[in-house]
Amino acid sequence: MADYLWQGISNQGYNKYGKGIIGPGSKEALEKAVNFHAGDGKTTTLIEVLDKPTHINNRWGGFGTDYHMKPGELRMTYGEQAIDYMDGRWQKLAKKLGKTKLLDQAGSVDVALMETTHRDAKTGEYLLGKLRKLGTKITAIKDANIGVTIPTPDMTHVLTSEAAKTGAVATQLKPGMVIAQDALGTYTPPLKTLLKKNKPVGKMAEAVYNKLSKFSKIQDLAMKYAKSGELSEANAQKAINNAWKFVQKWATKVKV
Repeated sequence: MADYLWQGISNQGYNKYGKGIIGPGSKEALEKAVNFHAGDGKTTTLIEVLDKPTHINNRWGGFGTDYHMKPGELRMTYGEQAIDYMDGRWQKLAKKLGKTKLLDQAGSVDVALMETTHRDAKTGEYLLGKLRKLGTKITAIKDANIGVTIPTPDMTHVLTSEAAKTGAVATQLKPGMVIAQDALGTYTPPLKTLLKKNKPVGKMAEAVYNKLSKFSKIQDLAMKYAKSGELSEANAQKAINNAWKFVQKWATKVKV
């Protein structure tokens, strides 16, 4: 069993959500997870304790996934982010407006969690007890650990924590999609974002990081050749699929 560095994960056992479906607390994913550290020690987030009901756009989810927050709950503002991995509804809007970036925000009802995973950007102290007063605004830096799992071939779908809460169906896992688990739940971060904003902790995590980095380069190269016309889109996708199969085959041998 892995020596987990993150907190709040409740092991739900095998096949809780159905054969091949990975969801919050799935033992299949927990047993294959390696430790990554989230937060680069530099990127800041503005955390606000809301003093009135607030609607927050979820740039990464479809219709029905926006946040409807109550006073005392939190809004996190991450700044403008590239639209590349945002949900299609926001990509369409951004392109219509001639923008390549949109303001990224999220909402959280778990004040205690945010207080234990973020530090004050000025003092370096964790935010324990500091997110209880309405109207409070603090610029913070995330400092937390997450578990990262490369889906093995038998893991075909993922039910994110957000989808589980909204009643949405599980998403089919595609080449390059990894599973992340932490105290916030289960989610599938964009591979490039994961590699850019996290550092592996331990030898096995470093091996996973290197394997994912190599795949990402192959994926980029295949897409580049397809875009230039040197490779058909079908063959580019075939190359990506084959590269991912090798990664997944390797992942079956991962022992944490």
